[in-house]
Amino acid sequence: MSYLRLTSVDLNLPVGEASLSALFKPAPKAASDNRIGQRGSGRYCKALHDITLEIKSGENVGLIGVNGAGKSSLLRVLAGIYAPTEGSFRSQGKISTLFAATVGMMDNASGRENIFLSARTLGLSRAQIAAVKDDIIEFADLGEFIDLPIRLYSAGMRMRLGFAIATAIQPEVLLVDEVFGAGDTAFQQRAKQRIFQMMKSAGILVMATHSDPLIKSFCDRVIWLHEGRIRFDGRVEDGLQQFRLATRAN
Repeated sequence: MSYLRLTSVDLNLPVGEASLSALFKPAPKAASDNRIGQRGSGRYCKALHDITLEIKSGENVGLIGVNGAGKSSLLRVLAGIYAPTEGSFRSQGKISTLFAATVGMMDNASGRENIFLSARTLGLSRAQIAAVKDDIIEFADLGEFIDLPIRLYSAGMRMRLGFAIATAIQPEVLLVDEVFGAGDTAFQQRAKQRIFQMMKSAGILVMATHSDPLIKSFCDRVIWLHEGRIRFDGRVEDGLQQFRLATRAN
């Protein structure tokens, strides 16, 4: 049985001239309530504050909020990319992520080579990669570009390849961050159909998006984040209504 469980999670991320390694060891908790804080010679952003939630197998959750609300930060904690500054995160089930199309890809490698590299990162064996390779190439529909370096790809082409790779296997937990903005209309429709198919057997879907129609199509629960805190967690229609009313009021 898959689950994602966060208890009293805070996440402080370094800003400014912080080293790359610091991103994986978030800044220590400080007493200030401001989102931007100072600790010694370093500055940091309080990306998440006191997040407690549990997502169980069979739930499809939409994350909403304005830019900077903490949606992507929460997804990266759920993916195990960021370690909480405070609190705890536990999970069960194989997690697959669909974030930025360039994550994990090498610009100088071809699309075909990136299929192998990305699939290995997802934990697939050579035999498993061979079994899904043709499906990935067909779904991405890049034609001759599949054998060219991806530095030559448009944002839409990268997104198509990244989506095809991430959805080639059936994960128990699928984390999605604003993936339907790139690509032509035909691809977006195929991508939605693919997600629907995965939802039938996936344990958990968590999707961050600014699109109300996508939330209504895919999700049965919505979490509204505001300045790194959970402001609403419940029914989709109620959450969207409260969020839109608050947005218009501001």
